[in-house]
Amino acid sequence: MFTLVGYTESQDTSGNLTYVAALADQHVRVEADNIVVPAGMANLLGACALGATLSRAQVETPSMRRTLLLDLAGLNIGAEPVFPLAYHQGFYNPIPLDEFEPMRALVAETAEGAEREFVLVWLGDGPQAPVTGDIYTVRATSTQTLVANAWTNGALALAQTLPSGRYQVVGFHAVSAGLIAARLVFVGGTWRPGVIGADSQADGIPDLFRRGALGVWGEFAHDQPPTVDFLSVSADEAETVHLDLIKVA
Repeated sequence: MFTLVGYTESQDTSGNLTYVAALADQHVRVEADNIVVPAGMANLLGACALGATLSRAQVETPSMRRTLLLDLAGLNIGAEPVFPLAYHQGFYNPIPLDEFEPMRALVAETAEGAEREFVLVWLGDGPQAPVTGDIYTVRATSTQTLVANAWTNGALALAQTLPSGRYQVVGFHAVSAGLIAARLVFVGGTWRPGVIGADSQADGIPDLFRRGALGVWGEFAHDQPPTVDFLSVSADEAETVHLDLIKVA
């Protein structure tokens, strides 16, 4: 299992690594620039940084200081996600962290004046394991008006009626006009697994996030589909997602 958290701020770094404010979040503890690593999710699986003139990005925790901090080698140079996506991929070989320690993100940019940057971090319970089975993909939409640069939750309307039973989500793709990221919120669930966003159906996210490559993201009854937390740079009013599903009961 894994979950997605993030940071964003508009600031002038003058080309120097500078801390980024953590996004307000309902499912993890946030203290200014710090996201407190939750119990059971003390592994850094991946990270992605983006900004129009981004020049450097780093993730920092006290436990990583015992060895090395994580410098992101691949950067998304753009105000929105750039495909093919540049990101740190450690989902099968994560960096161990300490539970309840503060985690911070740093960026540097070369704009003349303030510029907004984003850093996304995936945390998990350990190395993720793929699953296989009869995987089907269903389209869903949301008409939630998003709050720019914040997580905004929206309900989903499925394009097809699911046969009665229980379903595992094993992949996810999300699109809206200014989308940065999206994550699933399951009824009764604790964690919020998510993906980098896209602004067009033509943008295909990495195969890692589709069709079972990261195992089971969560489970739901046919009449209780998950909702979605969307993170966008704009007040989008129409969102489209595709869920990869395995029927288990």
